[in-house]
Amino acid sequence: MDGHLPSAKERLGVLEAQEHGLHTHRIHPNVLFICHRLVENGYIALIVGGAIRDLMLGRTPKDFDLVTDAKPETVRALFRNARIIGRRFRLAELRFPSMTVEVATFRSDPQVKTSGMIHRDNRFGTPQEDAFRRDFTVNALSFDPLNLALFDYVGGMHDLEARMIRTIKTPNESIQEDPVRMLRAVRFKVRLGFQMDPVLEGEIRSSVRLLGDVTRNRLAEETQRFLTRGNAVVMYEEFARLGLIKPLLHMKCGPWFFAPAAQREPLVALLPYLKRMDAWLAGGGETICPTVAQLGLLMTLADEPIREEVLLGEGGEHRRLLALFSEWGMLNGQVEPALKVLAAARSLYAEARGAPRESRKGPPPGIREAWLLLAVLRDSTPVPEPFLTHGLNRLGTLPDLPILDHPRPQNRAPTPEGQELPRDSREFRGEGGKGPRGPRRRRRR
Repeated sequence: MDGHLPSAKERLGVLEAQEHGLHTHRIHPNVLFICHRLVENGYIALIVGGAIRDLMLGRTPKDFDLVTDAKPETVRALFRNARIIGRRFRLAELRFPSMTVEVATFRSDPQVKTSGMIHRDNRFGTPQEDAFRRDFTVNALSFDPLNLALFDYVGGMHDLEARMIRTIKTPNESIQEDPVRMLRAVRFKVRLGFQMDPVLEGEIRSSVRLLGDVTRNRLAEETQRFLTRGNAVVMYEEFARLGLIKPLLHMKCGPWFFAPAAQREPLVALLPYLKRMDAWLAGGGETICPTVAQLGLLMTLADEPIREEVLLGEGGEHRRLLALFSEWGMLNGQVEPALKVLAAARSLYAEARGAPRESRKGPPPGIREAWLLLAVLRDSTPVPEPFLTHGLNRLGTLPDLPILDHPRPQNRAPTPEGQELPRDSREFRGEGGKGPRGPRRRRRR
């Protein structure tokens, strides 16, 4: 490799850098470190998607995604803290002490089934093709932090200024490719306070049935996200308005479990719980892991005799609950932990009613999450307030239950707006110690 590093314009050869106001001091040093190493090795490195959208809106991104022309195996070879993940599309995941960064290779148009749904998405492409295969225009901006160049192939800047959620392809084609985009459109509309393209909204209303083709695990992932962002009430009201709420909850998989009134009007049954979730987060309550939030939603929709049996009685038939959680879409790493949390919640209910505490060496597994579950179910399945307050005050002394989706680290203070993170931190050097300062030298024995 010669000493000349081509500019972004020379490498991408399509668009001039725009006047955008983006600066590197708002980009995490770990991300800049990854970009530097990729470029030093002759590859393109761009930040793409929601991070650029949020930066343009003056928001703090919750994570950063990178795209490159390097293959996943090459990225893994360049970074000791990288591993390859993904089935439908393979990419590299780089883990740092307080964050994870996904590095994807530029993708081209996916292979689709005769129905129009994406079948294979593991085809590499160019930066332009990668932008055109994304879902919404506001998520297709890409930024080169080393040359401060912003690239917009699909009119994302115009829709950001107009505060509009619009698909890149026609709404019909976009939803046919991936019906989950209907849920994502609602999520971005509510989260960003944008308007939705009327053509897209009409297509969503007429395409609700397509959610039946989506795996329950994917729907469960989306459901969990909607519960833990502090805007669950507005989100589910929007789902109900567009006719999406019943397919999203897929309550037909366990009709024996759900109350008849909840099956008829799920939003009416859910509103008290959704309001408590939003109030808990707005009041500074500790972040609740999605598994616990989903358990609370299930208990809210459950028929009263079954809820009493699960939470107040002997726990219901273990095998039936296990089947329900699996059918309802809980991920593989969530089902058994969910049953442990319910068992711990039953022991707390028994203790609140005056039953003698079970003799054991330490707290039962899932006790910390059980306290949080009681907190968000406090009105529908009440326990004495002093008892609950005492338990919530002890959360810091209780161990976490290992769950696939547990938020770790919890309650980490965000970096203040505009404050540049330290460049010489351990995170900037990477897990393997390789960073701008070079690799650590091994101590001679």
